[in-house]
Amino acid sequence: MVKTDTTTNRVKNFVVEGAPKLPSATAHYLLDKLPIIQWLPHYHPSWLLNDFIAGLTIGVMLIPQGLAYAKIATIPIENGLYSSWIPAAVCVFMGTSKDLSTGPTSILGLLTAEIIKDLSHEYKVADIANAVAFMVGVYSLAMGVLGLGFLLNYVSVPVLTGFISATALIIGFGQVGNLVGLDGVPDGVFNQIGNILKRLPDWDGPTCGIGFGTIVVLLGLEKVGKKWGKKHFIVKYISSSRAVIVLVIFTLISFLVNRNRKTHLLWAISKVKTKGVVPPKAHDTGLISKVATRAIAPLVACTLEHLAVGKAFGRRNGYDIEQSQELNYLGVTNLVNSFFGAMPVGGAMSRTAVNSECHVRSPLNGIVTAAFILLTLYVLSPALYWLPKATLSAIIIMAVLHLFGPVSHFYRYWRVSLADFVASMICFWVTIFVSAEIGIGCAAGWSVVWTMLRSAFVNPDIRTGTVDEDTPLPDSITRIDTNSRSRTEHAGISVPGGTVVIRFNDSIFYPNAHHGKRAALEAIKLVYQKVCDVHGAHDRERSWSVASEKRVERLRKQRNIVLQDTPLSVVVWDFTMVSFIDVTAILALWEMQEDIRSYSGRGVQFRMVGMSKSVRERFLRANWKLTDLDGWREEGADVVYDSLERAVLDREGSVLEAVVSEKNG
Repeated sequence: MVKTDTTTNRVKNFVVEGAPKLPSATAHYLLDKLPIIQWLPHYHPSWLLNDFIAGLTIGVMLIPQGLAYAKIATIPIENGLYSSWIPAAVCVFMGTSKDLSTGPTSILGLLTAEIIKDLSHEYKVADIANAVAFMVGVYSLAMGVLGLGFLLNYVSVPVLTGFISATALIIGFGQVGNLVGLDGVPDGVFNQIGNILKRLPDWDGPTCGIGFGTIVVLLGLEKVGKKWGKKHFIVKYISSSRAVIVLVIFTLISFLVNRNRKTHLLWAISKVKTKGVVPPKAHDTGLISKVATRAIAPLVACTLEHLAVGKAFGRRNGYDIEQSQELNYLGVTNLVNSFFGAMPVGGAMSRTAVNSECHVRSPLNGIVTAAFILLTLYVLSPALYWLPKATLSAIIIMAVLHLFGPVSHFYRYWRVSLADFVASMICFWVTIFVSAEIGIGCAAGWSVVWTMLRSAFVNPDIRTGTVDEDTPLPDSITRIDTNSRSRTEHAGISVPGGTVVIRFNDSIFYPNAHHGKRAALEAIKLVYQKVCDVHGAHDRERSWSVASEKRVERLRKQRNIVLQDTPLSVVVWDFTMVSFIDVTAILALWEMQEDIRSYSGRGVQFRMVGMSKSVRERFLRANWKLTDLDGWREEGADVVYDSLERAVLDREGSVLEAVVSEKNG
């Protein structure tokens, strides 16, 4: 029995055949985790200039963005710089995208801030951010090693649009208080709008001048870049570096105005203090346990944004990223980064776009980026002490402004799919009114539930015979599957009388098996009359329940269905669209077969068509008797046909006669 067991033999063959290959497979696996080994030997020296310019540009951009996104996370803003150099350095060795720029992002800053808000009374804010980064790294690395990246596919594009748009509003309005010099602004977008407008007379003039002046300069440089950037590289470079330009301009203004003011500064300044790279610090195990579950939301946001940006620019520039390896890279980066005072990091759209525009040629640009961040930490950071908070808030507002999805996107979801529109709205409004964590959780939950519902309520396409048997069939539609085996779909085929064709439109497994069975049985009962018992059923022997019969009668009247005179003789199961079947499905099909024969007679013949090799094997392993049309026919076996036309047209007189005689009793 054990020797003939398919599952046991598969496991045995896997072990016996796989064991000798394990050492070489392990070596290949480890080499795949360091893509630099593959691309560095093919590196061309002429690429160095492009990589140097791109790396320097991203390094310059990371200074204001790192500071700004650390501010969103409510941690010391210098920690944003601590978070920025390791991702660039690790990407050189482990990254599979030449364009992708990894570092602090606004969304991760917001999600980290929500966790810090709940735990800041017990732990230091920087330690909480480090712990979140550690757990994001652990989860991401586990997903990459185990190949679980497909789980992220359950978060749809509309969900992501709603989430990103909502976080953009939350982040943007959260910075308006600093932009106009107000303290004590409450949480919540609508509360903030009301509070800021109510306190309009309290807006600080000098702070407003710095804040709105920064926005004007940023907008001006952006417009200049769009108008003349394509013609002049220098103009495009200046436009893409506009955040650094305003940082330098307004930090210099702040220094000149406030350097002789000890306590009464005209506006609040950031007071950045760095002394190079911080020494590595171990994590508090108690803190790790408390953020373990809370880190799932930053993980989802981090991985989704990272992979989406990487795929988009890979497609634009003619290469593919390796999803599992990118998750490994994210995992290692966040793990290592967490010991050096970092917040969670991931791919950023704005920096990646600039990197691509600089015509970066390889991940080697990360060395230049990391070197520039380290130079800033050790040499340039004292100048950032005088950076106005209003300037930082203006940089954040302008950065997230482009994240908000256009209303046209949501209208498109409404037109294309109500379910997707509902998912995007759930994510958007729950994120706005509750929290970003709960928002993305609810939306992802909705997506999973909707997917399960769609799987559970897949109705088979059922065609019943409504014409004479000798009606000619139109030309069939032949499709070639991956196993080079032709399958014939029954679109447009006229089904002869006494025949029912049941086409399963999806894989059959436990969520949808019994639903499909009920739909098929009901369709048959609507068209065919029940075969009476040979001896005639006495009234006292009939079933006590008549609900099903009443429902069928009601549906016949509603749909004006006329019962067929020809008895049901053939049922064809079309498995063309079925790639997988499980135990529950096989049991449901067996029950369907028995119920149809109980209703229409034991002589009803079942025919199979379009069965893939794996589906047929499942039937055989379940001891379901199957035989090919041209093969030896075992008694009680169902016949497998090579085309739908033959399954429908092949008429065995004995079958029809047996059903007719059973009906007439």
